[in-house]
Amino acid sequence: MPPKEPAKKTALPVARLPISDSSLVLLPDNVLEGFQERLETGIDWTHEALARRYHRSKCLREDIPTVPFSKGLQNRIQKSILSGFLDENSPISLQDQWEILLPLTQWDISRFSNEEGKACFRSVNCITDNVENLIKRAVKAGDRALLRKDLKEVPILRIFDSKITELDSGLSEFTKLVTLNLCGNYIGDIDAAFLPPGLKLLELQANRISRTETFAEHLPPTLLYLGLAKNLLTNESLQGLPRLPHVITTLDLSENDIYNLETVLDGLGTLPYLMALSLAGNPCSVCLGYSSIITMRLPNLQWLDSREILPTDRPKYFVEPHPDDYRSNHFNFTVLRIMSIPQPPKQDKGATTTFHIELELPLLDSKRRNFLMFRRNESLREMLPLPEYESEVLLGVKTLTSSIAGPSHNLETTTHESTQDIYAHLVPKESREILNYTVFESNKVQWNKMMNFQEPTIRIFCPDLVALRDTFQTVVTLRLVYTVVMGKQGKPEKGRKSTTVIKHSPGEYRVVLATIRCALKNPDWSQPFQHFHWDDSLGTNDAIHWGDGDLAILQYLQGPTKAAKGKPEADAAKQPVPDNLTCHFSFGIDATRF
Repeated sequence: MPPKEPAKKTALPVARLPISDSSLVLLPDNVLEGFQERLETGIDWTHEALARRYHRSKCLREDIPTVPFSKGLQNRIQKSILSGFLDENSPISLQDQWEILLPLTQWDISRFSNEEGKACFRSVNCITDNVENLIKRAVKAGDRALLRKDLKEVPILRIFDSKITELDSGLSEFTKLVTLNLCGNYIGDIDAAFLPPGLKLLELQANRISRTETFAEHLPPTLLYLGLAKNLLTNESLQGLPRLPHVITTLDLSENDIYNLETVLDGLGTLPYLMALSLAGNPCSVCLGYSSIITMRLPNLQWLDSREILPTDRPKYFVEPHPDDYRSNHFNFTVLRIMSIPQPPKQDKGATTTFHIELELPLLDSKRRNFLMFRRNESLREMLPLPEYESEVLLGVKTLTSSIAGPSHNLETTTHESTQDIYAHLVPKESREILNYTVFESNKVQWNKMMNFQEPTIRIFCPDLVALRDTFQTVVTLRLVYTVVMGKQGKPEKGRKSTTVIKHSPGEYRVVLATIRCALKNPDWSQPFQHFHWDDSLGTNDAIHWGDGDLAILQYLQGPTKAAKGKPEADAAKQPVPDNLTCHFSFGIDATRF
């Protein structure tokens, strides 16, 4: 029974940031050539994103040689164990191939190959299911032609990574196909006339398909599953969606460049039996209220991005989305807690010491994007003037660094001597460094055994969904920074010797205490945040992704306390603050509900 249609409700007016056309992916006519390449220079992509971008760059080449399906099938057979059994000119009999050569090959793989080699062997020989049973039947009959005939009657065929660019009549010979896998090729268009009439599952992931209207209405009427992930689809490519077979139940459009969610939903509204949809990895999947909009517009949908849609996920009221909801969102970064930073040394009178987090997000800075559209990166630095005290600061770097930190025996602190090394390398802040074009800063806090920041620590309005999508495919960098701001030098207190050896110049001095790398993942609409853990005992700068776990619910005891009467279980649920420098933080977007 289909879910009950949600009642309609008038949306309350909310204050919205204005979105102009210049902030979208539409580029003006006078944009500098090579702007996109300069924008992405120096971006640290995840391994998965690098693989996708590499395949995409190969698909966009114009010199791809033509390889029909029949040629790709032949090349794949030649690499598999089927080759010797189908070779009419082979001097080795079918019986010898079966009893001697095939066991030797399998023995070599099992004894001497590593796991990667075994995976490659399985991949090459999974053209269809039960390959060895097909061979065994031909061996018993002593007839190579029987193997060729049986191969044409298999229900499952997998010809992936074979550089196929087009279909031909060779595919029509597989009359009993139910599942066809053509992933990882260079197919740009589908000639549905060659597809078997009883086909139910068609997988075309990682090809170069950029249009659906040319083949959608000609697909077999029995088709239940269509996979078009990791192709070159955009909103202009989706005109064929309403003409897909009406019995289709599963559609995979993930990892494309579909920007406008409304266009997708308009096309899918005509498919009455659609139960599963995947749009993860598209810019539209990071828009505001992504899951709520889909579940409202497609009430019969039961699975979204491989997650089951539960009754609690469906909105109780139908709220008409604002047009800007389809093309904007917020990026949220939250520092849950930072624990066990060594206590800093005392500074001179008038100095202010703070800690903060710097988050490097070059793709999300709209100022940088707009600047690079029309100007070269080299001229960024020329825009800012030198401060009045810049020359004094630069001249006194070495003496200031040593005098601010001071010798270890003069530091009035209880931390171990070796921990003071992290504060002994203060350097003046470079005032002309363009941090606001790549780096976002948190609020500043005072030292504590466990430091908490505001929530969300950093919140960025994103009218460019492509940049937001791409950010979740990168390795972002966090820096924990200790800052000392020096004011004018005061007179030493009576009865106390000053630890300073020179007169300090006013200015800001800083040291990076920790640099942490986080490989982000595509946002999951059922999880508002993805959590990360890092501590200096890991021996690496890479943070650990916490899966679906919520680090915010952890509680810590900051010191020995007496157990509260009547609530012994409350303290038992808490754990002591770790001895190692530890950071817990999370990333997310407002894509789950309105």
